[in-house]
Amino acid sequence: MNDALKYTLDVQEGKVIFTVHVPELDVEHEDALKLEVLGREIVFTAPPYHVRVPLENEVVLTEEVFPEKLNYEKSIITYHIPLKNVSSDSSVPDQNLFSYGFANFYSGTLNIQNSQDFRTLSNPEKFSNAARRAQRLAGESADFNGDHYGMDHVQYLIDEFGLNLNCIPCSGKTLLSDQQLRQIKLIVEEKKRTLEKYQNLEIDKPTIFNLLGIVLSVIYDKVINGNDLNEAMSHVNIHRLSPALSYFEDIESIESVLKVFYRRICIYPLYRSKNLAERCVQILIAGLREDDPRAWILDKLLYAYDAFKKNDCAILNHYFIKDFIRMVHLCSIETDIHECFEQLDKQLPKIHSKPLGFGEDNIVRRVIKEVLDIDDDSTDSDDSSESEDESEDGSSESSSESEASDIIEVVPKKTEDSVLDRLMNLKIEP
Repeated sequence: MNDALKYTLDVQEGKVIFTVHVPELDVEHEDALKLEVLGREIVFTAPPYHVRVPLENEVVLTEEVFPEKLNYEKSIITYHIPLKNVSSDSSVPDQNLFSYGFANFYSGTLNIQNSQDFRTLSNPEKFSNAARRAQRLAGESADFNGDHYGMDHVQYLIDEFGLNLNCIPCSGKTLLSDQQLRQIKLIVEEKKRTLEKYQNLEIDKPTIFNLLGIVLSVIYDKVINGNDLNEAMSHVNIHRLSPALSYFEDIESIESVLKVFYRRICIYPLYRSKNLAERCVQILIAGLREDDPRAWILDKLLYAYDAFKKNDCAILNHYFIKDFIRMVHLCSIETDIHECFEQLDKQLPKIHSKPLGFGEDNIVRRVIKEVLDIDDDSTDSDDSSESEDESEDGSSESSSESEASDIIEVVPKKTEDSVLDRLMNLKIEP
């Protein structure tokens, strides 16, 4: 598909005529083609297309705008946008607004309309990074499902969910296909007037850590889908597991990259397991050790780009994924990559042994007792739930998983079959 969107803007007295050419796009559904009104900026979004158009005039839009004319044969949409003059005082920017997106490149109002699949922080410009983190922690605390987590923990120990945990190649040298190379070229050329900004980009640590968080999200989706894109669920998995894509949050350490990924993988996807999170991190470390880690990372970013481009998550391609593709393709990040996989390798055992902060130790013991009918005196112990902040700042190590492993190892085969039957019959809300 040609992802290049072309438009013209004609400012006339009292209105702007905005014409968009959208090749290979179904334009029959006019309700989906409403323009967003963002001060002196108009935003057109129709997956996989997204464009922000600034208006130089001292004007603001006054109402929602729907297509004035549709040319089905040429795939051209025309809007007539009413305008009104504003005083010069309103041109003063709001000093309380925060930047967001890739490397904080973006600013201004971003009023995201959430849907059943797409749940992200609306109006990120209103929240500092600390406030975004607080919103994430509150959401995780509210959404954690102890029964789902506990049963998934047991099932992973029995049969690893029946997944092929080695489905992602992580050795030697990744070769990008001709189609992927063409995609990268198109994405880079979209910003050909400002490529210098990427080539001379001083990459900070949060940008690299956000990249790792997104790649980990892709790895999870690839593992559970056998390395194939699932058009129904891949975009949901990837955007919910990444703190950058779901809360526009900048992660500030390797330790936090791992802690946040562990917490979110045990709350939101279909399979919720610390052991599965560990396997995903191991795949990331192996990929960063490849002969050409940049190509390996680009392959994962292009997977996310394809997952997002035909649904509500297309906006995340604009604010994150395409910019990350440009950075990895154009910038020298080898030193950062080398430092990251060394730190990941060092931190993984420490993070894996710590509680998530949801009181999951007791949950695991309770579920094992209920499913296997094993009397476990330890279920009477007082294992208080930690706060979200404590779990991300460090806490005492947990022994529940080793206890659970010991129990599972002595279970005979026919008992394992019974356990699987109970797992299948247990009703757990996703």
